[in-house]
Amino acid sequence: MKNKILFVILIILILILISASAAYFLIGTDNVQKSSLGTNGGTFWGAAGIYVSPVGNDSNACTRAEPCQTFNKVVSISQPGDVIHILEGYYSEPFTISKSGTAPNYISIVGHNAVLNGMVISGDYIVVSSVEVEGTISHGILVSGKHVIVEDSSIHHSVTENGRVYCNDSGSWGSALKVMVGGEDIIFRRNSVYENCGEGIAVTQGVNTLIEDNIVRDNFSVNIYIDNSPFSTVQGNTVLCTGIYLRDGRRPTGIAVAEESYDGWGAQRHNTSLLNNMVDGCYDGIASWDPEEPEGMEINLIVKDNTITNGTHRSISLEWFNLNVLIIDNRVYTPIHVVNMEGVMLVNNTVR
Repeated sequence: MKNKILFVILIILILILISASAAYFLIGTDNVQKSSLGTNGGTFWGAAGIYVSPVGNDSNACTRAEPCQTFNKVVSISQPGDVIHILEGYYSEPFTISKSGTAPNYISIVGHNAVLNGMVISGDYIVVSSVEVEGTISHGILVSGKHVIVEDSSIHHSVTENGRVYCNDSGSWGSALKVMVGGEDIIFRRNSVYENCGEGIAVTQGVNTLIEDNIVRDNFSVNIYIDNSPFSTVQGNTVLCTGIYLRDGRRPTGIAVAEESYDGWGAQRHNTSLLNNMVDGCYDGIASWDPEEPEGMEINLIVKDNTITNGTHRSISLEWFNLNVLIIDNRVYTPIHVVNMEGVMLVNNTVR
């Protein structure tokens, strides 16, 4: 009798363990799906996807087997939580989306060897992955919505208003990857931004942006430009200037923080973090420039753990008045240049 009771208990324990393992496996699978998308738990090739192809037809059902042809069509039928798949090919029309997802259910846009002639994102809760943008006249990807992610994408040989093969200063300054006024809670990560005849990645009048783990190379103007945009973080990026483009006879700056003047915006250059970036070969590696705003100054800036291996002018340069600026644990090739030391702390920086 005793042995039978022990056997029953053992069977019950085994069943409990199997049940727990199955639950754990299902939870783990769900987490993998969420990680792959970064937002809403869908899968990129899910049955609920919406598909567009250059050889599709807008009278189709917009499925993988029967894709539609135009961006307007697939955007018009999209809903929060949907995944729009851009199938292989070249698209001469820009992708424009003003629709919005929701906090738990982003609208996702995924490229599959697709080359686009620009993107304009004014909707909220949008995630863009794995697209290629080439040959735009001005901005490559322009974001004015809130809660937008652009990741694992390539933007190159765009901003042709300043030239194509050879860049020139026409007075028009588009950016390959751009946050403009209205953009808030934006993430640009793991993108490749190179050889554009304007700025590389730029934030102008944006709020709370994260620019991380991108490779930004050989853009005609500043490679990463934070312009009058509070709560901006630039971290883990690789910024390279090899000298293939010279503006006014010199290479561009790697990372710049500025405060240009915009009507109704005022001086909002504050709470900027530049962390663990690698900059090589640029004019200035990291620079804080004079403000255009009369009351402007650099406020609450931290420059930490960056490596500026070499360049043609200065490693780190602060050109104006500062309040609560910390420059710490950076590895540089020239002494740090600070015009006004009041409000600035230099801690444990190494000149190599």
